[in-house]
Amino acid sequence: MTAEPGNHTAGSQNLPVWIAGIDFVACLLGFYLALGFYQTLITGSFPLHWPAEWIRETLISAMTAWIAIVFTGNPWEDGVRLWIDRLFSTIGFNLMVQYGLDYLFHISPTPWPVAIAGSVLAIGLVAVFPKRRHLVFPSPSGGTLLLGYDSVAESIRPALGRIVGVLGPAENTDIPHLGGLNRFDDVVASQQPRRIVVNDPSWPSFVSPRRLLALRYAGVVIEDAPSLFEALLKRVRWDRLPPLDLLLSPRLNINRPAIALQAIYTNVIGLGLLLLFSPVLILVFILLALTTAASPIETAECLGFQRMPFLLLRFRTLRRNGEPVWSGDLLRALHLVNLPQLINVVRGEMALFGPPPVRKVFAERLEEFIPFYAHRFSVKPGIIGWSQANLAANIPCSNEPLRLEYDLYYIREESPSLDLDILLRTVFRAPLGQ
Repeated sequence: MTAEPGNHTAGSQNLPVWIAGIDFVACLLGFYLALGFYQTLITGSFPLHWPAEWIRETLISAMTAWIAIVFTGNPWEDGVRLWIDRLFSTIGFNLMVQYGLDYLFHISPTPWPVAIAGSVLAIGLVAVFPKRRHLVFPSPSGGTLLLGYDSVAESIRPALGRIVGVLGPAENTDIPHLGGLNRFDDVVASQQPRRIVVNDPSWPSFVSPRRLLALRYAGVVIEDAPSLFEALLKRVRWDRLPPLDLLLSPRLNINRPAIALQAIYTNVIGLGLLLLFSPVLILVFILLALTTAASPIETAECLGFQRMPFLLLRFRTLRRNGEPVWSGDLLRALHLVNLPQLINVVRGEMALFGPPPVRKVFAERLEEFIPFYAHRFSVKPGIIGWSQANLAANIPCSNEPLRLEYDLYYIREESPSLDLDILLRTVFRAPLGQ
């Protein structure tokens, strides 16, 4: 993910006028088509001459959708989840405005099917119009000053635009090193950066927070490198998390309303899927019993919600003596090996979406080496999850910290829209990108 040069303040939610204008045209076209097709269903022909009230309804609906699309959302975000959130907020805002105008001023609302269909078309057209939706961290005229350079700064470097230099520790970089953090005032006076990205945890020992606050009041953008890393890459750097954050900060505390809502639709959908696939489960059970000469179901003791152990269910893919069998290869090819985990979901041991289940012996060992690893058990393990949607299924053990970064992001951002994003990425194998 790279940034395009521009003259707009980084992190601002303001968009260039031409981009906002294209968004409005997309919204106008979306509601024009939705209202036209709606009238076609009623009259039998697409209307060529529109009465004044139809024009008014189209303009009001398009303006409402445009406001919901342009002036909401985090400009750092990108991808499927952003458009899912925008779709629901656009539909809700449009219906609220339409019926609010009807109640207050007796202005006839757009028919609700048109409001919903128009919002869907508007979101789709805004997404596919040939333009860059967000200028992610465009480079201000003064450039960016980095306080410390390591793997976090390396990951977000493409999105920072022109970098004037680095103060403090710098690891393997071609960026000009301007000295230690004790030279902060001199470098700021000479380079006059328009953005300062704080990446060295020891910065308060050399730079006064009041000084950074004064620079922010003067118009300099002050940003935290781990926060930019998280916003861009949709991962949480566990090695940059102070333990106090897990205790007191709401950023990584579990979202209890989201967990309660997830439990409802997970159990309902899981039960429906189990009933739907019950004939498949029975047929596979019989096939494996005949071909493997062993129990068709194998179990593994894993840690679940709040580290409570449970038996993970899966179909057997090998004979009793460990030799491969053609039926196991067939199940792997059809992605049916983990189908019995629907039973774990219905029993409340797992969810449809969440961090992947980990065997108890491995989880206890990983907790010894990786700080905060136990935090991934703040939610139920899932059949599919954010880390599974963005990483290969069988990553080596050395990359387990990378999986943890995705799992911590899921715990922080857990929501129905993120679950839907995971489902779409899993079904269509949509990569997140670099």
